Amino acid sequence: MVAWSGKSDDLEVLVVGAGFSGMHILHELVKRDYKVRLLDAGDGPGGTWDNNRYPGARVDSEAWIYQYTDPDLWNKYYFPEKFPDWKALKDYFSFVADEWNIQPYMTFRTRVEAAEYDMAQDVWHVRTDKGESVTTRFLVFALGSTTKLVEPHFPGVESFKGESFHTARWPREGVSFKGKRVAVIGTGASGVQVIQEASREADHLTVFQRTPNLALPMGQEKYTREEYAKLKPLFEPALKSSRETYSGFAYDLVHKPWSDMSGAERQKLMRDNWNAKGFRFWLGAPMDLFFDEDCNREHYYFWRDKTRELIKKDHLIELLAPTEPPHPFGAKRPCLEQWYFEAYNQDNVELIDVNTNPIEKITDQGIDAGGQKYHFDVIVYALGFDTATGALSDVDIRGTDGRRLGDLWKEKSLSFLGKAVPGYPNMLYTYALQSPTAFLNGPTAAELEGDWVVKVLDDVKQKGVRRLEAKWKAAEDWADHCFELGAKSLFPKAKSWYMAANVPGKRSEIQPFIGGQPAYRKALYDEIEAGYPNFILSA
Repeated sequence: MVAWSGKSDDLEVLVVGAGFSGMHILHELVKRDYKVRLLDAGDGPGGTWDNNRYPGARVDSEAWIYQYTDPDLWNKYYFPEKFPDWKALKDYFSFVADEWNIQPYMTFRTRVEAAEYDMAQDVWHVRTDKGESVTTRFLVFALGSTTKLVEPHFPGVESFKGESFHTARWPREGVSFKGKRVAVIGTGASGVQVIQEASREADHLTVFQRTPNLALPMGQEKYTREEYAKLKPLFEPALKSSRETYSGFAYDLVHKPWSDMSGAERQKLMRDNWNAKGFRFWLGAPMDLFFDEDCNREHYYFWRDKTRELIKKDHLIELLAPTEPPHPFGAKRPCLEQWYFEAYNQDNVELIDVNTNPIEKITDQGIDAGGQKYHFDVIVYALGFDTATGALSDVDIRGTDGRRLGDLWKEKSLSFLGKAVPGYPNMLYTYALQSPTAFLNGPTAAELEGDWVVKVLDDVKQKGVRRLEAKWKAAEDWADHCFELGAKSLFPKAKSWYMAANVPGKRSEIQPFIGGQPAYRKALYDEIEAGYPNFILSA
């Protein structure tokens, strides 16, 4: 065991982030006797599930797929719901940390603020918010995509005299909506979830919507321990399949061209996927959904007609399920809903379209929008995250030329394999720019990327390599490959976080690699098998 002094200990590897990726990498390195530490700004293990504690926060992957593939873990653990909430997931991460005995290597409530590469020594000097300095040969960032918040940018935010919260900065003691007038700004995933809960508790709820959420039915189920145990024979094949599919689920996209399907075949596929609930209608659809206008439009119309059956207020039908698609279906990430659309049928729930009634300012009493004054006790900002580059850009990371990584990415988003950036040797990252994680089930992505990172670290250690740096040409080629794939798809036709269009002032371009897990896995391991031709290795 490595004793942690909290001071300037020299490490082989420093891991930053205690979500699925960080904990998996730490576990594998501890097993190999690396001198390794993990730092995290949160209160404990869990990553995004330590930060996101707002009412209704839950995962949109089924429990049996949203966990590590380690049978020693899934054979022992019990999830009480098909789609667990943040409390269950926090408990799961604590369970995993104890089972793997990695707690002694983890330090919490410690934020990494800066990292500078020392070319003379080929090490990173890392500074934390506690004023501590850590020296490490290799630096692995596993910060995830839901770390850097999109802050409210409305005039007058500070003037509001009531309670106001960003969903990802929720008070640990919780917030009561009971008997209060509540505003929710934003209808992305966190918005949908908090709206559902607030609709049942608030005296009055006003939702400010820019774009309707093309949400899919969740199909939530609760399990006793006995019922959950009966499902466990399904886990191993499901988890095995998850490592082979486009999106890391047990089901896959359909590769038969939409144009080759008969009308009856198309309708059956859409109907079966819809009835299966969850993401099946999105990620079990034909691959053409993301590239073919006709396929996409037919899926939207199917969604629209099914969703309109839930909406009882005629004046809201066009706002919540428009006649024509507001954007290509699935080009903005849909979320899973339980009673989202039904909530708008309640007398205490009001929907404001900010396209025709724009928010003008936040006042001491509430919100001015469309020439109207709205008074609230609570304002909830469900504004999402700067997903692909925000977390890493927020750290003052300086490479060989002293340039800040965030400044480089402001000019051009580039990386090699979504894992390394030229000019920043001995630094690897997971779950961020130009990897497929935006479309992958979280734990599947964590193990795919984490296993590769560990394999690379093992190889360079065995070879006596002191310095590992991606080549500029390789990074430029990978970035161009990501952009070319994106340009062929329908994703650029939606203002989504896939395109970084949710962040005011940020350049809009495709952020993830959209080629899917199998193609990405091949690219990762082709590099290893070829002997790292796209890296500079220095002894």
